[in-house]
Amino acid sequence: MTDDNFATIEAAVEEGRTVYGNLLKTIGFILPVNGGEAMTILGGILAGATLPILPVQILWVNMASSVALSATLAFEPKATGTMERSPMRPNQPLLTGKLLWRILIISLFNLIAVLGMFEWILQTTGTINLARTMAVHTLVAAETFYLLSISQCIPSLFAYLRDRTRTVAYIPAIGVVCVFILQIFFSQLTIINPLFNTQPLSMVQALICISAGIPVIVPALLLNRFSPLA
Repeated sequence: MTDDNFATIEAAVEEGRTVYGNLLKTIGFILPVNGGEAMTILGGILAGATLPILPVQILWVNMASSVALSATLAFEPKATGTMERSPMRPNQPLLTGKLLWRILIISLFNLIAVLGMFEWILQTTGTINLARTMAVHTLVAAETFYLLSISQCIPSLFAYLRDRTRTVAYIPAIGVVCVFILQIFFSQLTIINPLFNTQPLSMVQALICISAGIPVIVPALLLNRFSPLA
């Protein structure tokens, strides 16, 4: 605006839309994740049942896994068609009705996945620490797949395979790798187990947790199609 150059103005608008879109993605990731955690704890308290995830385990998820995943969304590159979207209203709120529906749907999925995993393992093994450990891993797996469904990492990879001149949005992949390592520490290190009441998992048990998180991709993709974040 200061140099009276339309190209500069266009670049500034494009950058502003990119930043705003990344902000919406971050909100659209953090709130459903926290919503699922809150529903899990609240549901257990109201039902008077054994908590599927302990508060200290929720603290781990929020301080380690969720931070490592959500921080990557701030570095997302501009999306295709950014400048083709209609201008936004200046008074448009961040929490729209569509975003609230997304929060509710993803939170409910996380609640069902976590409670289902906890009850299944508890009933079949009778080991509460194992059930809680697998419930936490299921929650983190669902968060990870949800992140990949709203980020540009996978679409940009397919675009790169079609056209080698395209750039891959690899930052979310770094977050996924960090979370993978952190979750190994969380359950597999004997020095960590007493701190979080966790128990080491076998390879099969770990794969079960990962598989339980994959279905979140279905509602996430439907929401992206009919109620996109940005």
